[in-house]
Amino acid sequence: MTLHGLSEEQLTTWNREGYLVFESFLSDQEIDLYNHQLDETFERFNQFGGTNPEHGQLQNVQQVCNIIEHHEGFLELMENPRMMSVMRDVLGDSFVMIDNDGLLKPPQKEAHTNWHRDTGIQMIVDEKPVPFMVKVFYFLSDVDYDGGCLAFLPRSIHMRNDELPKVTKQEDMPGHVRMNVKKGTAVVFQGHLYHSALNNYTDHTRRSVIYNYAPSVVRTWPGYEPSETLKVKAHTNLRKMLLGMSPWVSDSKAFETTGILT
Repeated sequence: MTLHGLSEEQLTTWNREGYLVFESFLSDQEIDLYNHQLDETFERFNQFGGTNPEHGQLQNVQQVCNIIEHHEGFLELMENPRMMSVMRDVLGDSFVMIDNDGLLKPPQKEAHTNWHRDTGIQMIVDEKPVPFMVKVFYFLSDVDYDGGCLAFLPRSIHMRNDELPKVTKQEDMPGHVRMNVKKGTAVVFQGHLYHSALNNYTDHTRRSVIYNYAPSVVRTWPGYEPSETLKVKAHTNLRKMLLGMSPWVSDSKAFETTGILT
């Protein structure tokens, strides 16, 4: 198998554990830029009474759904060349972006969700197992151990539903790992992985931007469909594919415009 963004060791870890952590994925300059754009986006969203789709109205967090509609920088981050190489290795050469969010987790707030899977579906594409969805978290702030971490139950992608532990308090999950990471870290995980948000017991806000990718047979989630304005900006095959405008073509040439085709 030809790999584009992962090493053989990383691919083995992905298939075994269900997630990968890329430290220092974003540069300090990129972190500053996206934090500035995130603040601008939330300020405009709140000032003009922005609303999220019903399934994006979460408790104890501040969220802007479909953040690529709000700032060009987040549209460009959607197609980050290095991350596109990673997606090719885990999803193949044809995939779409099905949802995307900017998320602030304020200090001293309980978690907005308990342990769950984002999907119970597992797929076979071209005779190979392929995740039904793959989420990417870009962390724009350091995340303390008790700072409302994203948490995983490693290897739970291989567990049946009746084998998954149930807990009342998120932090009581046996064997979980916490993404108490440095800003600039990218965390990638399979939607079938058992995961949760933990409680933020600190005085710091957890800041992140989230993208959710899926094989091209999946359609963009309702409320996240690209606007006509956004479609006009789809001037490359890659962007058209990600926005679901040409989702059925497995086209490795789409990646040539980003200079990452190998």
